Amino acid sequence: MKRKRSRERKNPVNASAIGGNANRTSDASLKDNEKTAHVETMQPLQDPQCRKEELTVALGVVKKVMSMEVAEPFNVPVNPIMLGITDYFDVIDTPMDFGTIRRNLENGAKYMNADDVFSDVQYIWENCYKYNKPGNPILELVDQVKEKFTMFWNAAGLDGRPKQTKGQASSSTRRRARGPTYYTRLLGLRPGERIVPKWNENGEVIQQERGKKLTSYLGMLVRCQRNALLQAKDWSKVPDEAKEKLWGLVLEKFDIDDEHKDYVMNSMGNKYRSYKCNLKAKYYDPYGTDEERLSNCPPDVSQDDWRWLVHYWGTPKAQAISKKAKANRSKHVLRHTSGSKSHAEIQYEQALMRKDGKAPSKQEMFVLTHTRKDGTPINNASRDIMTQFEELLAQQAGKSPPEADKLFTEVMNRNGHVRGFGLGQTRFKASVRTLVKEFAYVKEQLASMNQQREKQRKELEEMALQKHRMQEEMQEWMEEQLMKMKDEMMQEFQQYIHQFQGSVEIEENPNEAKRMNKQKKFEFIEKKQKKDEHHVEQ
Repeated sequence: MKRKRSRERKNPVNASAIGGNANRTSDASLKDNEKTAHVETMQPLQDPQCRKEELTVALGVVKKVMSMEVAEPFNVPVNPIMLGITDYFDVIDTPMDFGTIRRNLENGAKYMNADDVFSDVQYIWENCYKYNKPGNPILELVDQVKEKFTMFWNAAGLDGRPKQTKGQASSSTRRRARGPTYYTRLLGLRPGERIVPKWNENGEVIQQERGKKLTSYLGMLVRCQRNALLQAKDWSKVPDEAKEKLWGLVLEKFDIDDEHKDYVMNSMGNKYRSYKCNLKAKYYDPYGTDEERLSNCPPDVSQDDWRWLVHYWGTPKAQAISKKAKANRSKHVLRHTSGSKSHAEIQYEQALMRKDGKAPSKQEMFVLTHTRKDGTPINNASRDIMTQFEELLAQQAGKSPPEADKLFTEVMNRNGHVRGFGLGQTRFKASVRTLVKEFAYVKEQLASMNQQREKQRKELEEMALQKHRMQEEMQEWMEEQLMKMKDEMMQEFQQYIHQFQGSVEIEENPNEAKRMNKQKKFEFIEKKQKKDEHHVEQ
């Protein structure tokens, strides 16, 4: 009897559970778990190897991990039907998730000590690595969850080390900075389901739904070393094959036309550069020797990539570039208050809030993005710019008001940059965009003229066809009338001949003429009599 029950525990998921799984957790699998839990509760809990204190601490660690957003995909059993991976149970022999582990801990079944819990947790990582191919964003998530779980597990003293006392410093009490963003909602999309971004006239993405932002997803992709190669001096040196791979991963989650591919690739280039800059600032610059730097490899970077980066950043050329970039950054005194929201999104939202539906000008955008919630400028540099705006407006008092963008240009535009509408806007790009718009307008007008000309040509052809038809109909009518006239003339001519022949015969035979006169008189009298009789009867 015990052997039969152990076999049931080894196969918690069967075919019926897979077929009826409509949600992340099927009813059948829940029943199997309840059945397994019931069987396991029948086991004696007074085993000397069962350490309840360890299990209680382990349960707290599991709950803490499950509360993280990055762990959402691993909190419930894998649903092959909903995710479109019907071969999952053919590849994975022992499915496992944090939700199942938590239920087993709460039921007091299956686990005797923390080592048993730790063994089941390992199945989560092993299954993810075994089933998913390299480059899948889920692999980056599982690395982060694994790192956090290990940190919490060790901090709880479950790795065999003594627990910290109250007087000792704990890593959990330290102030933690915001880590990288992982959009698990995107990874949970059903097969074939894609998000359609909204774009403005400048080709910038706007109105992004929370948890499904395209720009943040691009950053998550380039941070995965399986997607974007770190052994490159800059984004332009990344192989085209790797870039096309990234573009394919983007198209799996977002429905984007090829015309916006340049925006996506440029945005990934900015994310790639920022990611490497953060790595350098956090793991390279604080240390004085390469030995220290190599011994402090970032957790999400391989040893080979980190060794290459440390060597490259130490070259004279890379150090000169870094020094120049640092000097340029020191000149940037303006700070904005828009946070992670792009200028394009702010401009779009402001246009929706206005009655006329017009987007704010560059001057208005500057004030919006450089003012705190209390209405004060974010710093003195921003205050000086706003003061210049007010002074120029005061000088124009009594005159025709200048264009808002022209006023902004006099104050802000320098070194070829067009400020006020976000990154990447230059005079050249603005002029090119204007030329493109003008060309599109001219092209549209030419297309309209061609349509009008084509319409007129068709009308002329139709008129010519109608004229030809009318001519044919007129000719047929005239021919028909001529034939009628010919027939009538022939009939009249024949009657005339007949009458002429009769008069000739009468002149040649007088008796016959008398006889015909008598006959006509008789017929006249007979008609008159019949007419009189008719009157009498009435």
